Amino acid sequence: MIVGKHVILRGLDLGDADEILVHSNSMKFLNYSGRIIPQSKEECLDWIQKTWQERRQGKVYTFAIEVKDEAKLIGYTQLKILNNISRRADISIGIFNPNYRNRGLGTESLVLLIDYAFTTLNLLSLELKVFANNQRAIACYENLGFTKIGYRRKADYIEGIFLDDLMMDLLIEDWLKIKELNNEE
Repeated sequence: MIVGKHVILRGLDLGDADEILVHSNSMKFLNYSGRIIPQSKEECLDWIQKTWQERRQGKVYTFAIEVKDEAKLIGYTQLKILNNISRRADISIGIFNPNYRNRGLGTESLVLLIDYAFTTLNLLSLELKVFANNQRAIACYENLGFTKIGYRRKADYIEGIFLDDLMMDLLIEDWLKIKELNNEE
């Protein structure tokens, strides 16, 4: 368990399935998460169990995002090891409960995950993809030290239009500079 000021990152439990399904099966969340078909409860339970297996294998670390003071599950974040030799991973986040978006909880969750990646897992570099038209998310990632490294043109088809993916990455030395600046404030 990784404890922050407002959020806790923890492993998913089977008891989380109902809350996940309430929000993550909405078409808006499905479209923007890369899934196009709603999950059944059985599929959700299978996915949760798969996250346990992937974590034990050291391949993927999936964390539930829980609001600390409310013990409320609001989303999840994930770190997927891409290459152990070059110490690279891909990260992603989804705040599926719309009532908890735009409150800084996703940013705090990412800070905790990034610090875990560099400090505990000893990674060198993190990367992510974001829809190129998602200026709010891009600004968040840039504030965390991520750099734009390229585009995949017309990579996703969402709600009747093709969207470009923006690829971004973060090196440990960039993260250490961001942490140092934040500690000075």
